[in-house]
Amino acid sequence: MFIMRIDRVTIYSFSVKLKSPFKIALGVSTTSSGYIVRIETNNGLIGYGEASPAKNILGDDMESCLTTLKLLSKKIVGMEIKSMEKLEGIISGIKGSASAKCAISMALWDLWARAHEEPLYILLGGDKPRIETDYTIGIKGVKETVDEAVMLAKMGFKTLKIKVGEDPKEDVERIRAVREALGDKVNIRIDANQGWNYEEALWVIKEIKDLDIQLIEQPLPANDLKGLAKLKAKSDIPIMLDESIHNSYDAITAIKLNACDVINIKLMKAASIKEAIKIAHIAEAAEIPVMVGCMAELQVGILAGVNFACGLNAIKYADLDADLMAEKSIVNVRSMEVPFRFPIERPGLGFEDKDINYDLLTKEAEVHRD
Repeated sequence: MFIMRIDRVTIYSFSVKLKSPFKIALGVSTTSSGYIVRIETNNGLIGYGEASPAKNILGDDMESCLTTLKLLSKKIVGMEIKSMEKLEGIISGIKGSASAKCAISMALWDLWARAHEEPLYILLGGDKPRIETDYTIGIKGVKETVDEAVMLAKMGFKTLKIKVGEDPKEDVERIRAVREALGDKVNIRIDANQGWNYEEALWVIKEIKDLDIQLIEQPLPANDLKGLAKLKAKSDIPIMLDESIHNSYDAITAIKLNACDVINIKLMKAASIKEAIKIAHIAEAAEIPVMVGCMAELQVGILAGVNFACGLNAIKYADLDADLMAEKSIVNVRSMEVPFRFPIERPGLGFEDKDINYDLLTKEAEVHRD
């Protein structure tokens, strides 16, 4: 039997400008910056991963991410692509950047699926051929929020996520204005990114209870699970946790405390596809639906999220829109027909080396087998 081993890992950085500044309760972004990992095997297969560091959520930055990427690259070079359990064990055994660990995991799962000549979502379970995504509107004025919401609805988006959490009164005004402008044409989700305290969140919930809000995401600080459980008990609107849940332990803790109605899994937070699978299965066992979200990933990371979301039955919602906000594309592929995202029906993540815009990438490091 032919043995497939990792011959080379190449790490590239990128920084792509966003079409417009994106503001949330935790800060403002003007670019999407991160790393692309390219893993080559001795039989010519190539797998790809993406890291999207985020200091205020993941605790990593570009520097710490690169350090972890280099360390993991040295650990896996020369290893056989056969047991994902063994490879994921190496990743989980390393302390460091969560997004870096995720990028390596992503590239290895891409390779594993390519070796089996199947799209990744099929090997993850093959639950559905596509999933509807929302589109996220950052914090801005009422008129600007309504104008963007109307434009997105005309484009075909059926679900909008409105970022809130800066000023409760202004938040309510913006949410109400969007609902009045669009009527029942769209679903509305809101995301406070930990921006409210308990009293503010409870007040907002009472003010918008008649606006048919689908979900409220992370209304309180991530570590206030008792407050979230108390809020959930009083809320007529489902509470979704994002920053509170990074791994399977967090999911179990939140579920035990009855602190959430929905869980938002992000591959970067989970730090590996295996850990993301564990969270999804825990949620499924507890009969809690799952959303797959994203950080600031571009096409590689988003495609991994799409494959993950379409692979598992537990995943009912998607917030996979970050790449749509960037001025340029790292990978030239079509994976969307508004409002749906779909996996590419080719092995792995579905794209080839020729589809990558290497002119947007800067080579940072290379590790190869002696």
